[in-house]
Amino acid sequence: MSMTRAYRRNASPYSAYIKVSLLTATVMGMNGPRSIVLVLVFLNLLSLALAGSRDNSLVLAASREPPVLGDFWGFVRSGAVSSEIENFLWARLEYVDIDGEDRPYLATEVPTVANGRVKVSDLGGGKKRIDIRYTLRDDVYWSDGVPITSADVEFYYQVGKYPGAPVPDASYWRRVSLRVLDARNFVVSFAPAYSYDLSGSAIGLAPAHVLREKWRQTKAALAGLDPKKDAAAIAAGFQKFVAGFATPEAHNDGALVYSGPFVLQSWAGGSLEMVRNPRFFITPPGGADKYVRKVTYRFITDPNALLVAILGGDVDATSGAALSLEEARAPQLTRRAKGRFDIWAVPGSVWEHLEVNKFSSVGRVKDLLLDKKETRQAILYALNRRGLSDAFFDGLQPPAASWVHFQNPSYDPDVRKYPYDPERAAEMLAELGWRDLDGDGYLERRTKDGRTVRFVLEYVTTAGNRLRERTQEFFKKDLAKVGIRVEIHNEPAAEVFSRDFLKRAYAGSWKGLLEFAWLLGMNDDAAIYTCKDYLTGETYLPTPENGLRGYNFGWCNRKFDELRAKALAEFDPQRRRRYWRGMQKIWAEELPALPLYWRANPLVVRKGLVNYAASAYFGGFGYPSTNAWLIGWKQRGAQQVFDQARYAANILEER
Repeated sequence: MSMTRAYRRNASPYSAYIKVSLLTATVMGMNGPRSIVLVLVFLNLLSLALAGSRDNSLVLAASREPPVLGDFWGFVRSGAVSSEIENFLWARLEYVDIDGEDRPYLATEVPTVANGRVKVSDLGGGKKRIDIRYTLRDDVYWSDGVPITSADVEFYYQVGKYPGAPVPDASYWRRVSLRVLDARNFVVSFAPAYSYDLSGSAIGLAPAHVLREKWRQTKAALAGLDPKKDAAAIAAGFQKFVAGFATPEAHNDGALVYSGPFVLQSWAGGSLEMVRNPRFFITPPGGADKYVRKVTYRFITDPNALLVAILGGDVDATSGAALSLEEARAPQLTRRAKGRFDIWAVPGSVWEHLEVNKFSSVGRVKDLLLDKKETRQAILYALNRRGLSDAFFDGLQPPAASWVHFQNPSYDPDVRKYPYDPERAAEMLAELGWRDLDGDGYLERRTKDGRTVRFVLEYVTTAGNRLRERTQEFFKKDLAKVGIRVEIHNEPAAEVFSRDFLKRAYAGSWKGLLEFAWLLGMNDDAAIYTCKDYLTGETYLPTPENGLRGYNFGWCNRKFDELRAKALAEFDPQRRRRYWRGMQKIWAEELPALPLYWRANPLVVRKGLVNYAASAYFGGFGYPSTNAWLIGWKQRGAQQVFDQARYAANILEER
């Protein structure tokens, strides 16, 4: 699917002058100094409203500040806002466009089997190897004028391959290898290869000429440490390495160079400024001078202060990590935004769901029959997910069918759905032996060993998350209607996501439902429900025996795992989709988790700002900064390339 060049025409910016001039004349007819103050307020708001287009700048607001920028390997956890800002500063070999298609960036073209840049070979046992040949463009430079070469890719590879490096995806580094051919050509290989290895850049790069000495010092400090015995010390060494070039202080001291459309100019006091990179190799339509020259991020943690900044004219648009959908729909914003801002609800790839503890070894799980698919099906029928979406989100976050996003090419639209049906839920529970034995409105059942078990279901989520806590209360009432009593047990996010809590479900650290979200891309995310990886032999049930690896909380389905292995080793898209559809059919029948909804990400965008757009998979995870070189103001002559209306709902138009 190609990028659209259609766009909506908005009112001329000069209409604002006319409206304010008329208002000024009316106010000046009053008596007293108060009228003058009002005029000054209106004129001040006007100047703020037009500042971005007037000086070709852009002010973005984010709700959190990243700890580092430019940790190319992911040694330090930094979050979505880091990735979004990094799109302004660094270019990769490839990028994912607004329609989810791979596009060349630093590379001359996207490697494919058809163009001869991808070679697939059989390793036997259902495993395959792929060799991916890249060629770098001959006009790409770091911001200090040094050419980007294969040496930068090789440096990235050497650092990530260091024994014990605290990389986020150990599987990638076990499977990848690199062969440099010359200064512009290199081959990236994977064995065994996964189909998603051909999605996006196969490998990263980092500026070797400015980081090599820091890495030499780091290696000297790590020498002699054992990856198995000294993991904490090695991780600390890598964090120190990153701190030497990726913190605000390091950036302000000029420790890093940049390859993207912007360079970082300053980062302090809760804000970050970037200016156009004169050495960036892509010229947008009509010339770079017609597009934004300076970008400022303001980090505003308080939602009310953020709303005030938007309405006061201090912000041109919100980051993808700024407001919640609930905050973006707040009346104090929507009533005042019309004519000044658009507020978009962009379907995102964040999947809100309920994990279910299915470990039969946990007594409470066995007593409540949570290890049976029929119980999980009954619970899902009892949850009014559509009603939740309508009540909390104006229907903008519809119920999910599975863990596969509805815009993912592998999504099966015919997968089994579970509409709200409390009568069906009650029938299924009765078939499992549940009855209201004491007349209190809640269910009990008698076990084979003569015990009476009450259906009291623990429901856990992150304390302080207002939306999830309201969701708990909403579903608690739903479940009460079918005789299930809910006990809410919440903990701080740091506790919920600790290994001792989240990954010790086998020991009963949580015994019922756990609500949280996964950020799931277009690639193979079925690993979270895989019991055994048939390509590597690894198990993904988090138990002491496997070092608490994986996020499968007690569900094993051999057919599902076999289909995943086939899908991973299949490079023909049509055949791969058939495997994915088979996996979704099994998943929807077994329900190892209960799907709730896909989050919609709100974007508040000032009228006249073009190409600050997002979609579910733009850049891989929906970042509006993926094509940062195209962001600009219509008033300055920027051409609109993306029509956000194709990829999102306008909240103001929905009202």
